[in-house]
Amino acid sequence: MAKTFQLEIITPTQIFSEGQVNYVRAESPDGQFGIMSHHTAATVALGIGEVKVVKNGKEYFYATTGGFADIQPESVLLLLETAELVSDIDVDRAKAAKKRAQDRLNDKNMNKARSRTAIAKAKNRLKVSHR
Repeated sequence: MAKTFQLEIITPTQIFSEGQVNYVRAESPDGQFGIMSHHTAATVALGIGEVKVVKNGKEYFYATTGGFADIQPESVLLLLETAELVSDIDVDRAKAAKKRAQDRLNDKNMNKARSRTAIAKAKNRLKVSHR
């Protein structure tokens, strides 16, 4: 039997208790990293990106907007600003959010950094929605 570890994904509004999983891949500001059972303990900052979970040979994907991973040898806790399972992503809403953010980027009265972040979040949701 494959080695597994406990995974929980927690946001301010939701808890995804994945149970025993085989593998997690997430996005840090420095790039993607993977976690398997008996991984060295670590705390890793997470960026806007995708979380891939492999459980019983099946892959699950989440669109996320940053947070932290608390990694222990037998468990992983992802504390995220947001996490959206691929099946729950509203593509039309993500497209509308991207357009709004792009329009704000062109408005000289709007915060450019905030607009760029909103665009990155919307693009990520759209990318993950195709999984």
